[in-house]
Amino acid sequence: MNEARRLDFELIRRIADRDATAAEELFNRFAPEVFGFLARRVGPEDAQDVLQEVFVRAMRGACRFRGDSSARTWLYSVARFTLMERNRGRMDAQTFIEFTDTAPGPETLALSRDERRQMVAALERLPDDQAVVLELHRIDGLSHEEIAEILEIGPAASRKRLQRATRALEAELQTEDVSSPRHSRIESWRASLLRRAVPEAVLHGHTA
Repeated sequence: MNEARRLDFELIRRIADRDATAAEELFNRFAPEVFGFLARRVGPEDAQDVLQEVFVRAMRGACRFRGDSSARTWLYSVARFTLMERNRGRMDAQTFIEFTDTAPGPETLALSRDERRQMVAALERLPDDQAVVLELHRIDGLSHEEIAEILEIGPAASRKRLQRATRALEAELQTEDVSSPRHSRIESWRASLLRRAVPEAVLHGHTA
């Protein structure tokens, strides 16, 4: 564990021990940045409420922080999963296609049931290492630098995986494969993918 992560670990351990000063330090260090991340996704008015929820979850989950990631990465992951739960059920195939830039035009605005099933099936056939970068970048809006820190890869590797995932998804959507997807909705695919593909240490605190 490097020095920066050691200091983060000690800070969050103090929070786990109910040290109010440590909690205030964590909030002051990261709240403006996390607020900006949230505001870009839900707007500034809702972002303030979500921000409070993120830090409440972080305080409750501090005892499970093991220092395998930085405090910043940990808080961003808590924020992402807070948003995912807030938006549970709102993500559909149309929205995902718009995020992934694979759609040719406005004809995607009225997807049939079969097209939605095809979309989920195509996503399921992507390799996890590519699919998770597609999800984190196109849907969650994370930068390649943020993804690199979460997945413990380089930013260049993140960019390459996104390119491969986008090409593979385009190809999959053009096939005539009619196999039934394992997941009935894109949201359930996302949740399953993140559990598999995101390091366990990063997930601590999300369900607190």
